[in-house]
Amino acid sequence: MKTLKKTGMRPVKKWMRPMLCLLPALAAAMACASSSGGPGVPVEKVLRGISGEPVVPREANRILVGEFRGPVEIRDTRQKLVIRVRELLAADGRLAVVGDAAAADLVLEGAVTGLETRPLRYDDMGLVVRKRARITASLRLYDRNREREIFFEREIQAFEEFSDIEAPVVPESAALDRVVEALARRIAQQTIRGSYTELLTPVEKGRKP
Repeated sequence: MKTLKKTGMRPVKKWMRPMLCLLPALAAAMACASSSGGPGVPVEKVLRGISGEPVVPREANRILVGEFRGPVEIRDTRQKLVIRVRELLAADGRLAVVGDAAAADLVLEGAVTGLETRPLRYDDMGLVVRKRARITASLRLYDRNREREIFFEREIQAFEEFSDIEAPVVPESAALDRVVEALARRIAQQTIRGSYTELLTPVEKGRKP
């Protein structure tokens, strides 16, 4: 067996080891950024991901959650959603929720783009026995300090299947409240961590409704 002494190779110094560990990841990132599968991915964005830069900038401490836009007829749903998002962000503790844009480092803007209840199954008499309640929203997180958009999510959704005539009976209003809660949790996760994958349902993991 050859030794380092015989081959003339010098042992790797301790301060160089972290850099050597980073090289394979850096090479892969550069390949992804320049490949045909991702021509529009800036190299600096990939490097930020390797360095562990979180979705929320480290220096950001305060966030303003604006009123969500949307149709007037679903105003109550929009208000419930915004209130719950604020509560979840405050409970997380990473960001302080403020009410003044001048005091905020980040601004979260949103719009409820859809609210619907659709029939899924009918009985022999033509009555709807199972339904799906679904709410969709768009989301934008803006960094006021750096004057840049952190992300823009065109559609983030939550839904629940229920029945208001078969056991376990769930009134439509209660089903909608559950959907609001699920959507608020997804929005909070997306805002803080950049993903809500862990909150996806088995149906969503297989296919979108």
